[in-house]
Amino acid sequence: MTLLDDEKKYLLDTEDMYHKIIHMPEHILETYKAENLHIPAQEPDYSAITNIVFCGMGGSAISGDIARVAFGRFKPFEVIKDYHLPPITNTTLLIACSYSGNTEETVTCLRSASKYTPYLAAVTSGGEVKKIVENSHPWIELTPGMPPRSAIGYLFFSVVKLLEHMKIIPLQEKTVLSTVALLIKKAGAIAHNVAEEQNLAKHGASVIKGKIPIIYASRPELAPLAYRWKCQINENAKYPAFMNTFPEMNHNEIEGWEVAGFTDTFIPIFLSSMQEEHNYQKRLDAFKQLLGKKQTEYLEFYTEGNSLVEEIFSLIYLGDMISYYVAILQGVNPTSIDYINYLKENI
Repeated sequence: MTLLDDEKKYLLDTEDMYHKIIHMPEHILETYKAENLHIPAQEPDYSAITNIVFCGMGGSAISGDIARVAFGRFKPFEVIKDYHLPPITNTTLLIACSYSGNTEETVTCLRSASKYTPYLAAVTSGGEVKKIVENSHPWIELTPGMPPRSAIGYLFFSVVKLLEHMKIIPLQEKTVLSTVALLIKKAGAIAHNVAEEQNLAKHGASVIKGKIPIIYASRPELAPLAYRWKCQINENAKYPAFMNTFPEMNHNEIEGWEVAGFTDTFIPIFLSSMQEEHNYQKRLDAFKQLLGKKQTEYLEFYTEGNSLVEEIFSLIYLGDMISYYVAILQGVNPTSIDYINYLKENI
């Protein structure tokens, strides 16, 4: 029996992060079907919107990263993770996404934007963000009580509902249902009661343990996915991880792999599609050949689904579970964020 097959090892998960992750399909369906969209009595003409600025931090911001690559073809879409906004006009839509509603940077941007544009919207469970938008702008109300990083199903698909309401994107019901079905199918294979030899998530965590993962997206569209993996490993497992994307890494970071003596220090992880575009696939193949010459072990995981949203969430689900299992191997509580809390208390 491996460490990850020992049920006693999961006792340190005192806040039950496991079920928050494994129930992601239900989160997606619940939020998409819920009547949690608050609409003001009078709304502006959304057809006048020319661009979108999304403001968020941490576990809330990843929703904007995914929305940008998935829906940026409909309107120019920029994600801001800071106190300061880019230049905006009175036709800019500002979406504030803060699970708690009190994220300092997001609240600052929302207040600033209210001076320049009538197009404000929010996804939040309350706090200052709710106070600013309530009764005057569309917003989606989330149920509080979850770590934001485990609420991605609620957060992203709430953003989808807002964009649908404003008719910026077409209805996404088909994609939502396909994504839910795909994740439900995957859930049984990565659950903690499935032995490691048949469990892709447990196996991935065991390979990562003791090495620093460097996660590579095969193409820029999948960069938010690689970033999500990095952040989940950081937060859930209290473990270092880094990311980059093809083809950009071919013009700089690839040279870092020439160094000798680090074969047992790093583990490259490739996130790609089974039907990858040739321009990207040839670069992936060439890099893997270089790794082979140095006998550097790597992991590779493939997306599933017929849309970019499905692709991204198929591996977000797997990556979240891998980060959970790395936390168990590390002997740490996957929910605790002591360093983040320390920072908040000392700034």
